[in-house]
Order: sequence, then C-alpha cells, then structure tokens
Amino acid sequence: MTGLKAFASLILLPSCLLSQAWLSPQGQGTFSFFYQYGFDRYHFYSKGEALDKGHIFSHALLMDVDYSLSDRLAVRLTLPYIDDKYEGASPHVLVRGQPATAVEVDNGSYHGGIQDFRFDVRYNLSKRKLMLTPFFQAIIPSHGYPTLGHAAIGTDQREYRMGVNVGRRLDPWLPKAYVQGQYAFGFVQEVANVAPKRSYGELQLGYLFSRHLSVQGSTVWTHSYNGIEWINGVYPNNLTDEQWLNHDRISRAELLDVGGSATYSVNRSTGMFLGWGRSLFGANTHQRAAVVTIGFTKSFSTRAGEKSSANALLPASKQALVCTCAKTK
Repeated sequence: MTGLKAFASLILLPSCLLSQAWLSPQGQGTFSFFYQYGFDRYHFYSKGEALDKGHIFSHALLMDVDYSLSDRLAVRLTLPYIDDKYEGASPHVLVRGQPATAVEVDNGSYHGGIQDFRFDVRYNLSKRKLMLTPFFQAIIPSHGYPTLGHAAIGTDQREYRMGVNVGRRLDPWLPKAYVQGQYAFGFVQEVANVAPKRSYGELQLGYLFSRHLSVQGSTVWTHSYNGIEWINGVYPNNLTDEQWLNHDRISRAELLDVGGSATYSVNRSTGMFLGWGRSLFGANTHQRAAVVTIGFTKSFSTRAGEKSSANALLPASKQALVCTCAKTK
C-alpha cells in the first residue's frame, strides 16, 4: 500500500510540490541537493481510518537543476534516489491469502533505486506585484522497478501535469512576507483499465526575518477523481487479481500534508534548508507521520547570464523552497 508518497517531490520528491511563481533572470539557475527521511506509521483507508499495517522507513536523495532560458521561460530537471524498508506483519503477497508468496521488497531490508525523472517548463505571464506562471510537467520512470510492496520506491507510471503558480509579496502591509501557491491537474498512465486523474495544490506563506534567515509554512493537497477504494473490512477482497497486483498504482488517493521550514542564506548564492512535515488526513494511501528534509541550494550563472548580472543571486522563489515528501506516488 505505497499510495501517493515526493521534492517536492519535488521528488518523487512523489508528489511534494514546489511553488515557483518567481523565475531567475536569463542565464541564471540553481542547483539543489536534498536528503529526506520519512516515516509512515499508518495506512489511511477509504473513510480516513488510520490502521496499523506495519511501518515504512524511507531515505531519499534528490538532485534538482533549474535554469532560466529567458527572463520569462525556465526549465527544471529533477531526479530522486529512494531507499525504503518495511517492518510489519503484513507484507504484500503475490497471491492473496498465501504468505509464502510475499514480495521481496517487504522482507524487512532496505531496497533502493533511482525513481522517476521530473521535467517541467514554466513561463511567466506577469512580472507585476502578482506573479502568474503557468507550467507543464512530465514525470517519466527512469527504468522498470517493482511496484507491488509497502517498500516499493514508486509506481512506475508516466504522468503529465498542467497548472499555474501564483505568488505575491505582501507589501505594503507586510513588506517582509510573501505568499505563493500552485494548482496542477495530472493525467496518469493507464494500468488495469484505470487511468488516474488527480488535482494537486500547494499554499505557502513565508517571512524574511533578514537577508540571511527566512521561515515558511506550507500545506500540500492531493485529490484523486477515480481509482480503487481501500474499504475497511472488505479490502483487498473487493479487488480483482489484476487490481490487487496494481492497487498502489490505481488507488483513489487523498492526502493533506502540512509542513514548516527555515532557510539560511550563507551568502548571496548559497542557501541551507531544514524542513519538517506530516500528514493531517488521507484516504487510500499512507500517513506520513514525520518527514524531515535537509539540503542546500546553489545559484549559478552561465556566460549569457553574466551579461545581466556579475553575481548569481539566490532568488526569493528558491529561498522559499518547501518540501514535505520526496516519495510521491
């Protein structure tokens, strides 16, 4: 029951979302590297019931490169590495009711691998006080990997998302504060005659205490419009064999996460990040009892960018980075 676990997603970082209303100037970009620890305590069933079916421990490494081709057009590439372990008395089995067919990834050891490439394109429509930046994102599995198991690293499905980022500094009322958000609609590859369709949303409020220190609070929401239900007392016997073998890939998942973070700017181009998050509510997926993220972001400039700026600056959008989960499913 791996559910919708993602650096901001990004990573997999799957899906943590990143609100990116602000873009770097032409020729400038950022390189980010994050480590994330996650602990899933319960499984959320169809009515939000939290049941203990064993625990999942996750370690994730995320690399992310974001680059502005112009002052209005930016591209990003993200790749996560996930390492998961399941501990509990309910490992997934290939044949329901037959413990001897338990899958290898649920044997109590860590199982890791590179998950999915994430590529997105953002175009800024408004550079006034209200920033408006539509985007398109493609999520492509890096290779074929096991998807049945609590400790599976992902769902091995293509997904395409379209959406918009919105952001605004809260001056003149709170000149050191800002708000930004994102909405996206996703089309997921069909499996077992189900092609999941989902909405994703993120809202973030931040405050700049000084040129070195900022704090952020965020909430991340996932809503699925179709898919199978984990009905308490009936599941998994309400599924066909094909649905059971793919249930993590076609679940009608709902999830509401909250998180907080702090960013410290070491200098004009380097920022250190510390974040924490957890799930408030969910259905047909996992409860993230705790997600801790640490990492850094480094700005860079190409020769083209040096014409407009002698030093690459860390833009506000990167200082406002919030990630509640790298393992998006």
